[in-house]
Amino acid sequence: MSRSACIELAERAGVDPDELVEWWSECAAVREYDGGQSRQAAEQGALEDMQRLLELGPWIVGERRGPRSAAPAQETLTTRERMPK
Repeated sequence: MSRSACIELAERAGVDPDELVEWWSECAAVREYDGGQSRQAAEQGALEDMQRLLELGPWIVGERRGPRSAAPAQETLTTRERMPK
């Protein structure tokens, strides 16, 4: 599989090709390095993953939303402050 197959999928699904290629590339890299797959198998599997995700709906269309802001960390007591006096 190649980048061009991913672009064709994006165009058929009506989503931004650059964004879909970014997701596909990341998915293929994880399959290759963490999953121990060959690059070809990783790219093929990643493309199949993208096809399945696009079947679920337009999840990739629209603005990206980053992680929620974490609440400010509460101060923690040091070991010395926790020791009874």
